[in-house]
Amino acid sequence: MKKQLVAGALGVLLLFSTGTVQAGENREQTPFNKTELDKFLADYPGFTQWVGKQNNLSDPVRNPWVLSGMRFDKGFTALLKEKGWEPERFFYLLNHVNTGLSMVASEKSQADAQARMDREQKEHEARIAKDRQKMQQDMEAANQRMKEQLKAQQEQIRANPYIPPHEKQRILEQMNRGISTSKAAPPMDAQAAQAQWIASQEQSIRANPYMHPMQRQQALAQLQQTRLSMQQQVKNAPSQPQDPEAVRDEMRKMHKKWFENQKQVINNNPAVPAAQKKSLLEQLQNSEKAFTENLNAAPMAPTSLLPPAEKVLIESNQQKLNELFASKKSQ
Repeated sequence: MKKQLVAGALGVLLLFSTGTVQAGENREQTPFNKTELDKFLADYPGFTQWVGKQNNLSDPVRNPWVLSGMRFDKGFTALLKEKGWEPERFFYLLNHVNTGLSMVASEKSQADAQARMDREQKEHEARIAKDRQKMQQDMEAANQRMKEQLKAQQEQIRANPYIPPHEKQRILEQMNRGISTSKAAPPMDAQAAQAQWIASQEQSIRANPYMHPMQRQQALAQLQQTRLSMQQQVKNAPSQPQDPEAVRDEMRKMHKKWFENQKQVINNNPAVPAAQKKSLLEQLQNSEKAFTENLNAAPMAPTSLLPPAEKVLIESNQQKLNELFASKKSQ
C-alpha cells in the first residue's frame, strides 16, 4: 500500500515537471476540441514512424519527450504542415495530452490509495475492537474461574470441622475483601485493566495462607497463561500509519529514479539530434528542480493545469493515448 500511495503522490508532483515544457508555448492557444484530438490520435503513429525512419530505427519513437524535441526540426515541422498541422498547435496538444495523462493517472492513483487507506483503517479498527473484546472475554473467563475456585475454597472452609467458627468468619471475610479490592480498580484501557487485574489476583492468591499449594499453583498458572495471551495480542497488533516524512523520503527516491530513467531514454535515443537532446535534457533538469522544490515545500494539493474540457477529452481517451505513447525504451 505504501508504494502505491507514494506512486500516486509522485504522479501529482510530476505535473509540475510538464510546466517547464509548456512555458515556451504560445499562451494564446485555445483549448483543443474532440476533432483535433481525434486527428492527433490518427496522425501521431505516422509521425513516430517518420522519426524512426529518418534515424534508421526498427521501432517507432513514441516517447512524448522525444517528439517534443522535434519542435525545431525543419523536416518534422514540414511534415506537420503537410498533414494539416500548425507546428505550435501540434506541440500544444502533445504537451497538454502528456500533462493530462499524468494528471488523470495521479488522481486515479490517489483515489485508489485513499480508498485502500480507508478500507485498511476500518479493518484496523475492527481488529482492535475484536482484540479488546477477546481480552475482555479472557478476563471475564479467568475471573469466573477464580470465583469458582474461591467459592469452592469457601465451601471447604465452612465444611471444615477443625476450624473454629470465629476463625472461619475471619478467613471468609479476608477472601471477600480480596474479591472487592480487585473489582474496585479505577477505569483504564482494556490492556492496563487486565494487567492490573492479573497482578491483584496473583497477590491475593499468594497472600492466602489457607489455599492448598496445588490449588495455588494451578490458579497462578492460569493467570500466567492469560498474561501471555494478552502480550501476544499486543505484539500482533497492527502497526501505526507510516510517518508522512517517511513517505516524502520514499517519494524523493522514486522521483530521482524516474528522472534518471528519462535522462537515459533521451541520451540513448539516436533519433534526437545533439542540439535538441541538449535542450530536452535542460528541460528535464528544470523539471527535476521544480519537482524537488515543490516536494520540499508545503503539503501538496492537486493543481488544475488543463482547461476542464481538455481534461474530459483526455479521460475519455485515456487508454488510446496511453497505448499511443507506449515506448519499450521508457519501460
